[in-house]
Amino acid sequence: MLALTGHPLQRCGAWAAALLAGRAAPDAVDSDDLDAVAQRLVDDVVAVSGLAKNVANPDWWKVLFALYPNAKATHASRTRDPVRLRSLVAELFVPDHPTAQALPCTFCSASTAVLWAKSHLPLFDTAQSVNTLPPRTAGWPVCRGCRIAMWALPYGAWVTAGSATVVRCANPAVERRFVARNVTRAVRIQQLGFTGLPGGASAEAVTLAALRAHAVDAPVDAVLWSFKNDNQDPWLKVSGTRQAIGRLLVRIEADPATRLGWRRLRRALARPDRDPGGYAAIARTLFVDEHGAVDRLLHALLSAFADPPASPVTADGWRRLARIYQEEMYGMDVARLAPARQLVAAWILAERNPRGRFNEYMRAARSGYALHELLMEASARLLRDGDQAPDISGVAPTLLSAGPDGWRWRAQLFFEVVADLVKADAPIGRKPSGEDDDGEIGDEIQFDPHEDEVYA
Repeated sequence: MLALTGHPLQRCGAWAAALLAGRAAPDAVDSDDLDAVAQRLVDDVVAVSGLAKNVANPDWWKVLFALYPNAKATHASRTRDPVRLRSLVAELFVPDHPTAQALPCTFCSASTAVLWAKSHLPLFDTAQSVNTLPPRTAGWPVCRGCRIAMWALPYGAWVTAGSATVVRCANPAVERRFVARNVTRAVRIQQLGFTGLPGGASAEAVTLAALRAHAVDAPVDAVLWSFKNDNQDPWLKVSGTRQAIGRLLVRIEADPATRLGWRRLRRALARPDRDPGGYAAIARTLFVDEHGAVDRLLHALLSAFADPPASPVTADGWRRLARIYQEEMYGMDVARLAPARQLVAAWILAERNPRGRFNEYMRAARSGYALHELLMEASARLLRDGDQAPDISGVAPTLLSAGPDGWRWRAQLFFEVVADLVKADAPIGRKPSGEDDDGEIGDEIQFDPHEDEVYA
């Protein structure tokens, strides 16, 4: 009745249809369940599309219009007659009947004679793409189960008024949890609109909450497909996590100091207007864009360390967070940095006013060549002062190399040095703010501020 295919949009919709039917998985859905879900879809579409023209369009209609801008039931010039609307929408989900003209469904290969094109399928054609259909065909064959799934999609996706995001993960339990939360969110949007939703969550935050809930399972990554499907400027953005994300989340959760570092970074990334708790911002640091080479988490930490915290606990929490991240994501052996870390810290602390040398190091840390010169100067200065300079020959080639690997090693050295300087009470950064470090050490991390709620 309802297959779970490899297509991320159909897959999200199939999970949503199953949850709307009260079933544990799509393969448990029967024909009566499909009838009930189809009726739910019809009722919801008619409720928002059948309002008079002098009534402001509800937010749920904006969601449907963003995904199906050319459908007769959602188009801006649609009929407002509820009877005609109901007939138009119900026709989309009529059962398949055996016929000689039947073809295999585009998604699941089930037999069907119904052909759908852009009007009813999001992310298939755009106004700029023509002649993408096979010759002399009116659309792609789509069976009833997949037709219902493709219109249940907005219930299971993370939706805005103009775009949608779905998740693809090798662990079906992660996908189910993601969709279950969004089904609850969809009901709230229908009842209260987007302004009635609490702020701070995001598709990335909900995905991380699901990954953490199943972190003890086999390591998996997660890929987010975010897209806009209108007739003006459609787009598709793909971002994802690495397979080590589960181990990373477990390690953050297990270590109180690292957990504190996560919470402090989340606060540093908070936006009072859109993301007051920083939940969405910190979750995005663990996702890499399809064509992006920027490591968001390390860049966020570097930005925070640019004005070093006065609290040794905060500085150490951020250092530990960077360590765990580098170890899990890149297999870095952070212990190799110990000699270079000792050399730079000793050179800075040897000055009566270390702020000047720290600023010099902060500028040099951006490039391998500049750092090479600084390390040579630091070694020579310590030797002239009668101190033995640490031997950095074992890590120098890696530390000073070009490319992203060298940058990550230099970034980690910076985190290590700053935390050591803050611990030594060197006046290199901001003045103490009176923040309470111990009050949060026992708290668990959060990826979604509403993750303690009960979802279907």
